[in-house]
Amino acid sequence: MQTLRFNPFNQIHKGLRALLYDTALLIQHTDFTDKEETGRTAARIRFVNELFAHHARVEDDLVFPMIASYAPGIVADFESQHQTDHELSVTLEICLSRFGETKSPEQDMAAGNELLQTFNSFLAFNVEHMKKEETVVNAVLWKHYTDAQLIGKTQEISASLSMEEKLVHSAWMLKGSAVHEIVAWYRGIQKGAPPFVFENFCRLAESTLSPARWDRVKAHLELAVAS
Repeated sequence: MQTLRFNPFNQIHKGLRALLYDTALLIQHTDFTDKEETGRTAARIRFVNELFAHHARVEDDLVFPMIASYAPGIVADFESQHQTDHELSVTLEICLSRFGETKSPEQDMAAGNELLQTFNSFLAFNVEHMKKEETVVNAVLWKHYTDAQLIGKTQEISASLSMEEKLVHSAWMLKGSAVHEIVAWYRGIQKGAPPFVFENFCRLAESTLSPARWDRVKAHLELAVAS
């Protein structure tokens, strides 16, 4: 049976997919004739654009250089895909600007439908793009780097973020991850970070996860402490 290698994209991609799926539902639930609801949805979409742009910059600057000399064609292809993603983000911003031009509930609803369809294109592109990174890019990384080296790279990327950025990213990674993945992640924080950092992450998990999932995480962490 094939042994799973370390997937450096796993945690952040799970968080980004959770954000995409949650935002798609938010758009579907929005009454675009209600200015307050529309404003909240617009703010979320701008947040999505910001996080995906940041993620692309990290990959361009810190991940793709790792394989540039081994697979320059693959790097060029994925950098081109990032440009396509940027263009989709710009189209989303154009859709949001439509709400400043609408003059009737009917026009609000039409603008909302255009936004939904455009976001669906953004979602579909990014889900497929992330799948390709976890297969095509990882295949090159696994051929030339050990798991220890890849773990070191993810730690380098994490260290490049401010605490505020870490907490923002981590909230969505918590929503997108399985309990056993959260437990392993939090054990690493508990072991390697100052106590106040672990406490911050625990407060984040408590406010982000459902009570049932947080209780399961706590139970595992308490067992780890007791052992």
